[in-house]
Amino acid sequence: MIWMLGFSCLCIAALAWALRGFGRRGIGAGVLIGLLAMGGTVSLYWNLGAYEMAQSTEALNALPAEERAFVIAQAAQEEFIARNRVADQELVNLFQLVLTLDPKQVTALGSLGIIAFEAGEYGLAADYWRRMLVQLPPESDQARAIAGGVARAERLAAPETSASGVELAVTLRFGEMPDAWTADHQLFVFARSVESAGPPLAAKRISPAAVPGQIVLGPSDAVMGKPLAAGQRVEIVARLTTHGPAGGDGDWFASSGEITVGSNGALELVLTPVKL
Repeated sequence: MIWMLGFSCLCIAALAWALRGFGRRGIGAGVLIGLLAMGGTVSLYWNLGAYEMAQSTEALNALPAEERAFVIAQAAQEEFIARNRVADQELVNLFQLVLTLDPKQVTALGSLGIIAFEAGEYGLAADYWRRMLVQLPPESDQARAIAGGVARAERLAAPETSASGVELAVTLRFGEMPDAWTADHQLFVFARSVESAGPPLAAKRISPAAVPGQIVLGPSDAVMGKPLAAGQRVEIVARLTTHGPAGGDGDWFASSGEITVGSNGALELVLTPVKL
């Protein structure tokens, strides 16, 4: 646009110089003709730009919702990064628009989580990142990083009064007694969130000789530093194995299914051989 104005001014000056022999009228006519030409050029440039923008908008609106969400999310993220991760309401609105088009769009969920966290809205940040986490491959580096972010946001969001956490008692027994176990056998009991992937919320390793019997998952068993809290939706899993926490061939396994911490009665897990 600047080069165009400079060129137009040069043309006006040249035209005025060419018509100088006609005196003031010639110079005035040259200037007038040049100004009209420059005005027409600027108008054409403006309308072409508006036309191109309209064409781009029309092409964007013609995309399926998920693809349109991806394009908008990428543009908004580039702007977010260019601003050194400082967002105004207009940028937040763009990310929110993305989620109306595709509620599972990870770029928008991740960015809104960052924006909420930086604003001190830790509960909201954890919610966005939990929604993002379930879209990621469970064992990927990104999933582990987001799981860590969720845990940190949840710790910051939790009121100090709940810092002591709650205890969850679980009775364990075998559906049928194993023939024998060796010194390599270990019994692991986990509490896992059913709302997000990532590491267990609480874990305990005990001797198989403790079965049948009752174990308690308490604040000291928290994996990420935040103890179990009343109202959390979790799954309790027990595994007798010689392969470590991930388990393997020959394991005995039990699961509670989904429960809500603090609202369940007596919880009993029955360990049975894993059928491969």
